[in-house]
Amino acid sequence: MAHIDVFKGWAETIRADIDAFKALLESKKADLHAKKLAGTALLYLVSRMDLIPDWNEGIGVIDDVMVLRVCAQLSEGHERGVSTNADAALDRMSNEAEKIEAFLGVALYDKLKAYVSNLGDQAVRGRTPTQLYEDEAARKALWVELDDEIKKTVPIVINDPTDAELRLKAYLTHKLQS
Repeated sequence: MAHIDVFKGWAETIRADIDAFKALLESKKADLHAKKLAGTALLYLVSRMDLIPDWNEGIGVIDDVMVLRVCAQLSEGHERGVSTNADAALDRMSNEAEKIEAFLGVALYDKLKAYVSNLGDQAVRGRTPTQLYEDEAARKALWVELDDEIKKTVPIVINDPTDAELRLKAYLTHKLQS
């Protein structure tokens, strides 16, 4: 199976993935670093400054599902304090992040992880990840925005997997230059 087909399949679990990060963000037992990563993941989904624009045919949502997996992987080793179902979803995403590394290679994947880590201090729509776990009203507003984004999501259609993989890697290589 082509990498792009694996990544495309992740879009099918996006609702469950979002719910796991919501649970982590709202957890009373999770440590602050894990909550910040949850906020980072969820804010990325509503950000207009994606690594790959959502309108990009076939690959526009792929960076979103990748960022969710990187955040899940970065949350490993931190107290999550979530239900068994949410923890299983986070563990699944964390394990799936290895497929991103296999596709991108270690050097580019490390740049993606660094990029995602740096998002934790950035505001999206006037809210930072820290504000999300401190302010219930900010979380509730984000939940509405996430629902709106999910409703706008269309099925991913990839006619040429080789071309899609080339474009995906080219976008990420260009955007993650340092």
